[in-house]
Amino acid sequence: KAGEDLEDGRKKLVRSNPRKARLIIRNLSFKATDKSMREHFSKLGELAEINILKKPDGKMVGCAFIQYTNANHAAKAIKEFNAKPFLGRPVAVDWAVPKEVFRGAQDTKEEVKDE
Repeated sequence: KAGEDLEDGRKKLVRSNPRKARLIIRNLSFKATDKSMREHFSKLGELAEINILKKPDGKMVGCAFIQYTNANHAAKAIKEFNAKPFLGRPVAVDWAVPKEVFRGAQDTKEEVKDE
């Protein structure tokens, strides 16, 4: 029932499967702000969320997650923005994966290195 109070039916769809249209942006300029990211990445569709990652001391990591309200817009964003400059740096745009899947992939890589 999450999202029923929203006036917009598009947001209900994302709430039912919140990670489907989620992207990771890597090699992000430390000059990036929520506003600059929204202006740039919303050219292809409505953004539900922007999360610029920061260290505990508040310094930026150079990475962010963005969530589109529509998975098709997210797919277009990968094609349109991956390896293209944003604030003077070429950014890597790809599908975000759940933390557990990412950690599992990292563990597999470490096992291969040891052999």
